[in-house]
Amino acid sequence: MKRYKKYITPYLGAFLMGPLMMLTEVAGEVALPKLMSLIINNGVAGRDTGYILKTGLLMAAVVVCMAVGGILGSYFAAKASINFTTDLRRDVFKKVQQFSFANIDSFSTGSLVTRLTNDIQQVQNVLTMGLKMALRAPGMFVGALFMAFMMNGRLAAILLVVIPILSLAIGLILKTAFPRFEAMQKKLDRLNSGIQESLTNVRVVKSFANEELEKEKFEKGNQIFYNVKRHRYFYMGGFEASNRLFDGLMNLLVLVAGALFMINGQIEPADLVAYMLYVGTLITSIRRLVQFAEQFQQGMTGVERFFQVMDADVDIFDEPGAKPLQVKEGAVTFENVSFSYADDGKQVLSHINLDVKPGQNVALVGPSGGGKTTLCNLIPRFYDVDEGRILI
Repeated sequence: MKRYKKYITPYLGAFLMGPLMMLTEVAGEVALPKLMSLIINNGVAGRDTGYILKTGLLMAAVVVCMAVGGILGSYFAAKASINFTTDLRRDVFKKVQQFSFANIDSFSTGSLVTRLTNDIQQVQNVLTMGLKMALRAPGMFVGALFMAFMMNGRLAAILLVVIPILSLAIGLILKTAFPRFEAMQKKLDRLNSGIQESLTNVRVVKSFANEELEKEKFEKGNQIFYNVKRHRYFYMGGFEASNRLFDGLMNLLVLVAGALFMINGQIEPADLVAYMLYVGTLITSIRRLVQFAEQFQQGMTGVERFFQVMDADVDIFDEPGAKPLQVKEGAVTFENVSFSYADDGKQVLSHINLDVKPGQNVALVGPSGGGKTTLCNLIPRFYDVDEGRILI
């Protein structure tokens, strides 16, 4: 939690006000069904017009308070999440600016773009929903369950049987689906890297008439990404189907049992209607909690990938007390320089000795992959050498 403190503290007011404003909706969701049953049982049954109007006005006031609380809650949640993720994105970009070419190679340009855009957007989405759902969904669940037991404890016992089974099924599905989110992000990295490389070198591609080869490479990456998403949505589709199945069973059991209770005089018709509304509130709160759990997993994947960048060690840095380089003559000297890229470990340059005098022109000639670009990249220290030293 300490790692998030610097991003939360400046906007702490919005982080607190978002969930608190949503409590007005919780109060309304819990109060309205009971007020409705009171109108029917006391106002309609007793033909008391004044009671009906008074309770109706009270219900209207509750609805207005719910609307105001919902608007303010959404505003503060959006304000907190947007500012939070803006600071995340700024810090990632600052970190990337410190990276050497080796650091960038270890992530790939496409992956860094995905982390700066898609991943942080996922964090913003889960934070917005989380602030709106943090107190609302649990409050609706607890409030509706409490009112259900207050109205008829025996009928509420049905809920205690169905809800644990539903919770177990949801947990198993989400546990299976979670690895798909991380795999999907990795495949998206590869797809973005391929697109970035193809578009950056589009003139070279067209010069050698390699459009068909680039199309094949893109289609291969696109198909892999499609397969990962297809499996993910298959599991989430199974979750939605099981969720609706349990919703239907819960409503059916409560309706049949409530009808039998009503025949035996154990519950009033208006109370049964209110009870069904509370069951609907319970189902809605569970569904929202599950939707949040799904987004939370995607958001946590984004957070993990954010900290992977932030925790990466920058492999090129100045030693303490280093002085700014002042080039007077411009001579470049390679002394026994060897270099290899970290991804394959294959040595590209081996014991290179080179001395270029000021004003001297030197041509590097050789086949593609011979190390010409690598040698040039070592001069401005885009990479650190494995052995030897470079003097300027």
